[in-house]
Amino acid sequence: MNRKSLAGLAFALLLMLLMVVGCSNDETPPAAGEIEGDKGTEEAEKELSLEPMTTEDITLTYASWANGNLNQELANKFMEKYPNITVELVQLEQEGWNDHLTNLASTGELPDVFWYMGNVDIAIRNSWLGDMTEYFENDPESENVLSTIKGTGYFDGERKMAAPVAYLPYTIFLDENLFNKMNVDMPSADWTYSEMIDLMKEMTVPEQGIYGYNAFTKLVTMAPIVNTDGNGEFGWDGEKYDLTKDWAEATTLHGELVRSGVHAPLFDTDEAEAAFGDRLLWAANSGRLAMQLDAWWTVGLFSQPEFVEKGMKWVPYVVPKGDNAKTLHKPAFIDFGSFSSATEHPREAYELLKFFGWGQEGWETKIEAFKTLENEDGSLLFAHPDGLPLINNEEIWSELRALLPESQYYTDFLERAKEPIPLGGASEAGFQTFLDEVYFGGEYGDVEAAIMNGDVNAHDIADDLTEKINQYREDALAELFF
Repeated sequence: MNRKSLAGLAFALLLMLLMVVGCSNDETPPAAGEIEGDKGTEEAEKELSLEPMTTEDITLTYASWANGNLNQELANKFMEKYPNITVELVQLEQEGWNDHLTNLASTGELPDVFWYMGNVDIAIRNSWLGDMTEYFENDPESENVLSTIKGTGYFDGERKMAAPVAYLPYTIFLDENLFNKMNVDMPSADWTYSEMIDLMKEMTVPEQGIYGYNAFTKLVTMAPIVNTDGNGEFGWDGEKYDLTKDWAEATTLHGELVRSGVHAPLFDTDEAEAAFGDRLLWAANSGRLAMQLDAWWTVGLFSQPEFVEKGMKWVPYVVPKGDNAKTLHKPAFIDFGSFSSATEHPREAYELLKFFGWGQEGWETKIEAFKTLENEDGSLLFAHPDGLPLINNEEIWSELRALLPESQYYTDFLERAKEPIPLGGASEAGFQTFLDEVYFGGEYGDVEAAIMNGDVNAHDIADDLTEKINQYREDALAELFF
């Protein structure tokens, strides 16, 4: 190495030293016990804040299809916290909900805060949804929203225009008494999708008229989510749909299970009349069904004497995880709400939406309401909590747990129900329109019925459906957000 090279090396070392010193002067070393990155996170959290609420006297209107007495309790509590704000509940029939909103919007009376039902395309196309990005992203409480639903409502990928406001999980009910009678062990709380299918088949005993399952909620919704750690229905991975794999396999399997008698006879059919002596009897009320694929709201129904007296003991399980799943993603009924794009008080409307939806204080009010609200005869209005929390707050989840039966089944259920995945209609642009125009009303007719009846092969049409649903999404985004 010559003199020129040595000089160059010395200069380079000096430059590196200055860079290191310069960096050191810009940052304070982590404190003892503090991991790298904590400081930045804490500072970011400290920066999260919302502008103050108005002190002027204002009125906000609110519309949802949640229980009216519960809504009034929440409104009272909100007004107690903000005495200058009057909350007026707008009463609408749940049937035709979006039509009612359309009528109100046409006269400039769309509620300041509202839930929309099902098809988000309607809400976007009519410019109902306010932009809550500024509020949600600067709200410290947003950090507590369940991870799988925190990012929902960004329909154009940039603006948050809706937020989850109610959560009712898919629920698989098993008749424990029938399992005991058949000397079949109840599955683990961590059961898998394949184990569930195997149990359906094992519990089917044609000569005794016992059926493996009856479906209100569907395998075709569950399988693509739990088997692929999916983010939505029909193989949605956050960017594209894919019906060629789990969707095609699940809808094919369901058809086979219906035709082979593993599934109970369909409601109001000759087969149901032959099996139960009553074509209108719900299979889950027959005492000859192992599993009912249903939803959380049926917990209350199955606790009624009608089922107990017939010797049934329905217990809840979460939708099983995929055989190779890394998450606990489960399909769920998630309702969405927003504040009106025309409201004069978006800051306060956001706070009202949060209070009735995911806010901690709102959930504290709900828990108290579940404990205390009564019918006229003195019985509790809520036989069980109406939905699960939308936030990671152990105290809230613990208090809700205390309102459920003491059975370990409920503890196991709640512990595995914190990664809900919303259905497509309310959460993804174009999805419901695809269902209406292609999936249930296109060239194949009702796709699922056609596959179940053996009229079409799911694998033969999966590519076509995949192409169409992705095109519907692109068209919807182009039309709705041009």
